[in-house]
Amino acid sequence: MLCRSIKSSFCRNSFVICIIFLIAVDIPIAGITGKIIGAVIDANTGEPIVGANILVKDTFVGSSSDDNGYYVIINILPGFYNVECSIIGYKNYTVRDVRIEIDQTTTLDFIIEPEIIEGETVVVDALMKVIRKDVAATHSSINSQTIEELPIGSINEILAFQAGITKEIGVRGGSSDQTMFMVDGVVLRQERNNLPVTALPLSAVREISVQTGGFSAEYNNVRSGGVNVVTKEGHPKNYSGTLSIRQSSPSPKHFGISPYDRNSFWLRPYLDQDVCWTGTDNGQWDEYTQRQYPSFEGWNSVSEASLSDDDPENDITPTAAQQIYIW
Repeated sequence: MLCRSIKSSFCRNSFVICIIFLIAVDIPIAGITGKIIGAVIDANTGEPIVGANILVKDTFVGSSSDDNGYYVIINILPGFYNVECSIIGYKNYTVRDVRIEIDQTTTLDFIIEPEIIEGETVVVDALMKVIRKDVAATHSSINSQTIEELPIGSINEILAFQAGITKEIGVRGGSSDQTMFMVDGVVLRQERNNLPVTALPLSAVREISVQTGGFSAEYNNVRSGGVNVVTKEGHPKNYSGTLSIRQSSPSPKHFGISPYDRNSFWLRPYLDQDVCWTGTDNGQWDEYTQRQYPSFEGWNSVSEASLSDDDPENDITPTAAQQIYIW
């Protein structure tokens, strides 16, 4: 009976785990991919074409047109792609350099002609920027090529180039803690002050999307704006990396006078002839000046302390004590 009970409990738990896994894998990750929608039309008759294959080249994603000629391809990482449409009896049609942006929809229609010469392919360039009908607010995207061309070293500096955004990632006059910062769909913020965590190497960035206001339901706990970063995927065979070198001209690494100046905060009490022998509270300095520097008893007191003990080897004069300090 005990073995049967354990077996029954194990089967129930395994069934629950399988159900949770099946549900979890079907949940789309919002905000890190884009999609393509469109229709496939016969160029001569204007009728929709059923069963055409649409493939995003160099990826594993694609789709086919339905009874009305429409198709949808989802979960495409941001970037530039060549999209091919093919069906038996028609020329292969390829659109090059189609821009896919984070969390946006690209509309791409294929108007294809019946095949006249076997194997003929029509290739066009996607030169026109796609009109985004699903954007209700100001939206901009920065791809990796643009990032490489800019003389900058951090994500904050990139965002500062965008209109209405400060270097501290304040959007439309709001503070940094009102801005949502996401990396691959995960919100990164410090729990103590709600400030975004933007320490990410630029060599790992695939695309940055910036949106101000008009957020869809997938975003929450954001007031001023949202920054969405999608990182690059690693190559299965090669390693890659970047090296950044910064150089600045020689200049003082401090403000004010030099730390080695006789009147600096660290040296004046021990070298100023008015106070260095008898102490900073001997009346030569006013109360305000005394508060600006460390308190010092004077080299005379240091010498008296060495002379008053029982060890003759540490006896020292005030002048000798100051010279040791200077050395």
